[in-house]
Amino acid sequence: MTRLLCDEPTPGDDLRFGENSKKHGMRVAGVHHRPIVIWNITRTCNLHCAHCYASSQDEQYPGELDTDQAKAVLRDLSDYNVPVVLFSGGEPTIRPDLAELIAYANE
Repeated sequence: MTRLLCDEPTPGDDLRFGENSKKHGMRVAGVHHRPIVIWNITRTCNLHCAHCYASSQDEQYPGELDTDQAKAVLRDLSDYNVPVVLFSGGEPTIRPDLAELIAYANE
């Protein structure tokens, strides 16, 4: 929003816009050529947001990864040098292990 409304650069511009940031006069440094991952870590959601694209409900869905499996995905992403993982959903704060996964990702 800062970029859109105020035409001010933000620290994530180089991650979002890559080389286009330079082409459009954005003042960003150190362009990364690695993907950002937005991970829908759960489909479960107790909210009903008008803007949401997910077909989520306030229920448990079969087949979601457990904590150890989610950590294995984070290890794989780290091995691939992914600089940023954004936890999304559903509603990610419903996962009881979210804080543990965030701490693990930061390691």
